[in-house]
Amino acid sequence: MSKESYFQVTVAETMGAEEILNVYMENYNKVRKLLDEDSKNDPANEPHLSKYKAKEILCAMKVNLLKHTASEKLFIGNRLEAMLGVVLLNIGIIDRATDELTSSDSVLSEAVTILAPYSSKPEIVITLIEVYNNLGLLWLKREEPEKAKTYLLKAKEAYETFKCSLLMPLSLEHILSNGETNAADFMILEKAYTVTLFHLAQVYSSLKETLKSAIYCHISLRRQLQHQDYEPVKWAMNSAALSEVFAKLNGFFQSRYHLAAASTILKQYGDTLEEGENKNEATLVRFKHRSADVAICWAKYCYRLMEASTKKVDDAEDMSNLSLEDNESICSGDMKSLVFPDLDVSGFESKVTDKFILTYQDMQEVFLCCQTWLDKAKEYYTLDTLTSSENTIEIIQLCALSYNYLAFYEDDDVRRAEILKKRIDMLEDLVKEVNPKHYLHCCRTLWFELGEVYSQFLNIKLQKENLTLHSMKEINMLCEKIIEKYELFLSSFKDSDGKMPVKLECDFIRPVATAHVLIAKHIKVLGKSEIIYFI
Repeated sequence: MSKESYFQVTVAETMGAEEILNVYMENYNKVRKLLDEDSKNDPANEPHLSKYKAKEILCAMKVNLLKHTASEKLFIGNRLEAMLGVVLLNIGIIDRATDELTSSDSVLSEAVTILAPYSSKPEIVITLIEVYNNLGLLWLKREEPEKAKTYLLKAKEAYETFKCSLLMPLSLEHILSNGETNAADFMILEKAYTVTLFHLAQVYSSLKETLKSAIYCHISLRRQLQHQDYEPVKWAMNSAALSEVFAKLNGFFQSRYHLAAASTILKQYGDTLEEGENKNEATLVRFKHRSADVAICWAKYCYRLMEASTKKVDDAEDMSNLSLEDNESICSGDMKSLVFPDLDVSGFESKVTDKFILTYQDMQEVFLCCQTWLDKAKEYYTLDTLTSSENTIEIIQLCALSYNYLAFYEDDDVRRAEILKKRIDMLEDLVKEVNPKHYLHCCRTLWFELGEVYSQFLNIKLQKENLTLHSMKEINMLCEKIIEKYELFLSSFKDSDGKMPVKLECDFIRPVATAHVLIAKHIKVLGKSEIIYFI
């Protein structure tokens, strides 16, 4: 402990309440400056320099305050516990940031011991919720989500209990000044609770309770909108990511809604950028970048809707009726209540359906919507950035896949073959541009996919009753293409001696086995066609 800190500790024994508050405020302001400002300029070889300085001051403050815990009459209400709780909270946060997790757990648990008996007090509730939040985050970092959930549910309970009291919370600023609470203090409480919900979303994601995680994430986003406490681009990206979660669960009503919300917020933000006089180039680039990412999310939505429809084309059941056993009173079990009441998203919702696709015409509408969003994404992700951007590869793959689902709904073999040919051309052009050294996984996917599409094309040709010499040549060519693509796929696993590995990763066992079988199958087809051609 520094001489200055020691001097403050010894002098504090003779101080009155007002003097203690003044010293506390002075030191706490120093702490905040170190953490909020000075830490940004810490040298690379001492990245936590300012944090350690702040911790030293906080430890001295802790000693000061503990000397007065027996002097109950010094402070009104539970101000002493509140001030001590804030000190311990900040020490715990610093310890977690510097990877001293055991120390962080100990300090935050000490804060709980001091604060929990007064959880319903206005001067305590904000700090207690923040302590629980940080304990939740700590145990998430330790990869123990069940323990993290315990603390976060305690934070949720503390918030709900305090709200029922109809009291207004007191922030640290008003505790130190003996002032009355105001709307800003209320917002601090609400923000702390929003953080609780966000961390609960992370916890349930770790516990593989995907739907519950998605609901908590939605509520966090809704509260940010409600309290006007959000950064537009970040909010939009979070809503778009949530949309993908719902789409994977076949909740297309919820998926489309959250994508529409993301696009609505981005449009509003884009309008303010256009109206602004001082346009920051970096801000505009970030906006265009994230707008392109949301456009890709829209294309993925269309793709997943097309994919789900082809799997259940004979079943008109609404797939968006997700259900949840809601034992935490988070949404009353009604998935369609997951909306943002003050946000009009109809302009984007109306662009594409959220219902099962049953006809070719319906599929064509979704297909065209998918292409429109992909074209928008290409405005940012161009072929010039292909060598450095997997997003560009993903765009072309999505575009090609959408042709596959359009072909599924086409009854006429000639038109279906034309659609598949477009998909083949797109994939062939793409695989020529992608370097296997840098994008081996993408190339493997493309080779396997091309093998599948050439097989679909071959099946159309084989369905013809009267095979001509020309069609036999086409069949031979297609068989050779199929074999070539699957052999390229298999070769990507071989070592420099051309040998396959003894063991494969689980994800590759089935595709590799399938490739071997299909190569053998089409060698057989090729042999038969050559015999017929010879005869």
